[in-house]
Amino acid sequence: MLLSASFGIGVQAAGNAPELADKPETVVEHKDGTYFGSLRLRVPVRKEIALAVLTDFENMERFIPNLSSSRIIQRSGNVYLVAQEGKAEFGPVSYRFTSERRIEILPDGRIRARALAGTVKAMSSELNLQASGPAASRIDYRIESTPDLWLPSALGISFLRHELDEQFTAIAHEMLRRSGHSGN
Repeated sequence: MLLSASFGIGVQAAGNAPELADKPETVVEHKDGTYFGSLRLRVPVRKEIALAVLTDFENMERFIPNLSSSRIIQRSGNVYLVAQEGKAEFGPVSYRFTSERRIEILPDGRIRARALAGTVKAMSSELNLQASGPAASRIDYRIESTPDLWLPSALGISFLRHELDEQFTAIAHEMLRRSGHSGN
């Protein structure tokens, strides 16, 4: 999606965050050194709130714990250059990352990102955000990533699945918080 270390940024949901009715549906595959991931998630918030969270690049480190820095370094209309730093962790794997990405926000609800620099060989993603009712949004996300570090493919698949689930769960919790849903 909008974030990328070698795969994505893993996050931990806040302890008092409301439970999501739906868990992310995530599929990850590996072929020739590249990981392909897809995720679908429904969040009971208006599309405008969902989009505001997904594009809040200057404040992402506040609601995505593994980010230590997130800033817009350039903007031209609906195209952003975003720089981020942080640390992704999964079991015994710990990885400090930097990322500079070109992110384009399209009027039809798509957000496209492509890595320009950082600790990833290649990364591109597309997020499709659609209203799925008057107060619900559906996120469909696809990522293609070639990490700069080698992992056995089974571990890499588990790592990416974990990272995507955790990242989008934290983003969904922020959407719920901004829409006024109370915590547990």
